[in-house]
Amino acid sequence: MIRLSLILAVVFFVLLSCKEKKGIVELKDFEFCLQENNNGAIQNIDSEIKFWEQRFSSVPDDLIARSKIAGLLTRWFNYSAKIEEIHQADSLLKLVNSVNRVNSSSTFRSLAANCITQHQFRQAQLYIDSALTLGDDRYLSVLMEFDIAMELGNLQKARKALESLTDKKSFEYLIREAKFKDHADGNIEEAIKLMETALEKAKEIPNKDIQLWTLSNLADMYGHANRFDDSYKLYLEVLKEDPHYYHALKGIAWLAFSKDNNPELSMRILKFLRKVHPAPDYDLLIAEIADTQNDTVSKNQLLQSFDRRVSNYLYGNMYNKYRFNLQAEEWNNPSEALKIAEAEVQSRPTGETFSWLAWAYLINNQKEKSLETIKYHVENKSFEPESLYLIGRIYMNTGNKEKAKYFLTLANESSFELGPSISKQINGYLTLL
Repeated sequence: MIRLSLILAVVFFVLLSCKEKKGIVELKDFEFCLQENNNGAIQNIDSEIKFWEQRFSSVPDDLIARSKIAGLLTRWFNYSAKIEEIHQADSLLKLVNSVNRVNSSSTFRSLAANCITQHQFRQAQLYIDSALTLGDDRYLSVLMEFDIAMELGNLQKARKALESLTDKKSFEYLIREAKFKDHADGNIEEAIKLMETALEKAKEIPNKDIQLWTLSNLADMYGHANRFDDSYKLYLEVLKEDPHYYHALKGIAWLAFSKDNNPELSMRILKFLRKVHPAPDYDLLIAEIADTQNDTVSKNQLLQSFDRRVSNYLYGNMYNKYRFNLQAEEWNNPSEALKIAEAEVQSRPTGETFSWLAWAYLINNQKEKSLETIKYHVENKSFEPESLYLIGRIYMNTGNKEKAKYFLTLANESSFELGPSISKQINGYLTLL
């Protein structure tokens, strides 16, 4: 009887362990999304574009038609990932603006929004300054002023714009206060509470796009806070409403890879996404998976493919973060990494971009400049896991073991965000400290 009890206990323990090891992501939950069927949203956009193009062809100086087509092209970009459509939209908006620049601020805001997409933040600021000068629809202009100030690392200006909004319970205020709490204060828990309140507000707004955007962004934040089940549930909620919401599928792919250690399922999702929504960054994610599987050939091919695509001048600075990492980490090209980091700091002087500059200084044997940059521009100014990771590595490489351990440990708390490859490196560094 004792022997039988021991056997049963062992069997129970094995079964329990298997249950605990079961991943969060289940293919059956979203397999219906991995079908190349017609996307109703794209069809609707296409129909609207044809309507306005017909009107534009019959009345060439129709400003409304031009503005409508530009807006539709920007929406189309979210599904097609074709950067040409953003530039076409820009061209139309500039034509409208050349005629209507003294009457309405809306075109300036649209131009600013396209600049944000292309990471042309200083140009976006010029456009929104013009919108604020005109003064009409000032509330909408102030909202975008906050968005641009955050991208430029001008936290005082962002805070001032936020405080100028009178309704502190509005959806627009809540999502921006959440962003400030997360990125400026490093308080993810408070940011989540604000975003949850914003979601309740979004449910009262008869706009499906706003609701899905809020759900997917809250899902992202849950993932950053290591609330993986909550994150997954919200992504599925988004996909139930829109099976073509690619951001949610991408989030699930990352959960499968970084949380569940299921690279095969993650790869299946990402290859599907790359086919239907050919944005360059899928190559990077698939390369990261290949790296964990020791498939060096595939990894290098994918990285080269990514670099070729984003070197197209139409992408501008959109992928500089990833180009920097390739030069600094993969291809051992410190001088090129420094050029990219310097350009990024010039374009948007945030704590994150200064962390790249500090690392670039270090790998270019400029240790003092690296430490000075970290001290004055990164510590307590960027709470991004990648920044914390770079701070830790810089202190490790300059002999400050105490600070290196502190920042690497902080970064390790976000191992899900950083991914298996970097997490493995961090654990290796920590064993040496």
